[in-house]
Amino acid sequence: MDYDLVIRNGTVVDGSGAPRVRADVAIAGRRIAEVAAPPDTSSIAAAREIDATGLVIAPGFIDLHSHSDWVVPTPEHGEILKPFLMQGVTTFVGGNCGFSTAPIKPERQRMLDESGRLCAERKFDWSWDTVAGFAGALRRQGLALNVAHLAGHGSIRLSVMGADAGEPSAEQLREMQAMVERAMADGAVGLSTGLGYFPGMIAKPAELASLARVAAAAGGVLTSHLRAYSVRSLFFDSRVPHNILAVREMANVAREAGVPLQVSHLIFVGRRTWETVDETLGEIERHRNDGVDIAFDTFPYTCGNTTIRIIFPAWSQTGLEALLDSKDGWARLKEGFRPLGEFIAESIQLMWAVKPELKYLEGKFFGEIADELKVDPIEAYLTIARESETRGRVLIHLYSGDDADEHALRAAMSHPLNLFEMDTILTSHGHHNPASFGAYPRIMGHYVRQLKLLTLEDAVHKATGMAAKRMRLAGRGIVRRGYAADLVLFNPDTIASGADATAPAIEPIGIEHVLVNGTSVVAEGKWCGDGVRAGEWIARG
Repeated sequence: MDYDLVIRNGTVVDGSGAPRVRADVAIAGRRIAEVAAPPDTSSIAAAREIDATGLVIAPGFIDLHSHSDWVVPTPEHGEILKPFLMQGVTTFVGGNCGFSTAPIKPERQRMLDESGRLCAERKFDWSWDTVAGFAGALRRQGLALNVAHLAGHGSIRLSVMGADAGEPSAEQLREMQAMVERAMADGAVGLSTGLGYFPGMIAKPAELASLARVAAAAGGVLTSHLRAYSVRSLFFDSRVPHNILAVREMANVAREAGVPLQVSHLIFVGRRTWETVDETLGEIERHRNDGVDIAFDTFPYTCGNTTIRIIFPAWSQTGLEALLDSKDGWARLKEGFRPLGEFIAESIQLMWAVKPELKYLEGKFFGEIADELKVDPIEAYLTIARESETRGRVLIHLYSGDDADEHALRAAMSHPLNLFEMDTILTSHGHHNPASFGAYPRIMGHYVRQLKLLTLEDAVHKATGMAAKRMRLAGRGIVRRGYAADLVLFNPDTIASGADATAPAIEPIGIEHVLVNGTSVVAEGKWCGDGVRAGEWIARG
């Protein structure tokens, strides 16, 4: 039989966790038509062939924790998200950490503009308000890669309640539930929460469980940026490590709601927190053994991007700009930050300053910025927060380790309940997160080939088949007949990433071909250009 494309002489690591096999892969249209091992390959013919000698043929990597739903509505999103494709990512799940581009209320669009400024390339025209409307807008425009979507609790709460920091009334709760129900009917894969950000940080477990039940009834998943990722925080008053209490809180929500829980980007912030890794993983296992369908995800770096607002206390979030503009507010914030002075100076790096005249500070740590501005590090942080209108983006270090000690990161990465993701905010401006350019090549090169932390089969499984199953992406994530022809071909002996926090925008090596739904988007290591729009909107399967 003749096919559109046959990939010959490769080693298939199929994404299921099964052992690798020597096989040829045939593609017809947008799907895999045949996976044939010798000697059953001689009858396979195609209009085009790729010689995969020495290469692994794997499913395209799935970034199950993305914020790029704030980028894909822009016509040039392919150019912006090129680094994803260059490292083999063919699908992302957007709407994470409680902030999604849909569903929303039309009357709150300007408020959503404000909440999404950190991730958005620019303001939208908001030609949609439902998940179905968002999907339709993306289909009409065309997609450079595949997109699945989570409904964000934060966006829904802001739509219904505005900046109200109180508990929802019964009527408001019903309205939020109705928005989740409609989002799930429109194909959302689940509900996300961002409990470290406003308004998620003020939501109580009962509110979260009431919305999660709706997602569960439709067969969706609940993802959660936890309330705390460090041993101490502003959210709990207990001697028990707060990151463990945060896991327990959401596991109990998931148990009550009867929903699968995906703990987002399980990190251990600060050296004291690294020592809790075994206890935290044990807490997750305890809930799993008690019937909660719980798993978690990690990225392969000891730094991560977030908003400059992240370390400001909850009491300051709704009026932060005014506090920074007032003498008394400034003094109160500075005093509250005093215990964090050393951490701010040495461990927080400015990614985006917003104002062009401050661009020269991007990429610098706040200790360096303090020297430039001739103030102390706390005042430097407050200054950038004020001058960026609290829109600044930062890269925080000491996440689960540093250059000398990665035991917490490696323990989490190698755990059977862990999946891989990137959690990057990638836009056209500012200093970048190295994960945007090198997460999956770093996993396959550094952690698999060099450190042997995982087998190649296990690592590919965590990045593909396991992720697709977890996120309800039917027909994805496996090299199997009838599945979508999302494929990455890489050299297991050379795949690597040189991207780091100092020089993040370095393209990986060893990625030879990437196909999205059977169409080449990277060929012989070169990007095929922004005009290739082979991606699809993926509804919950």
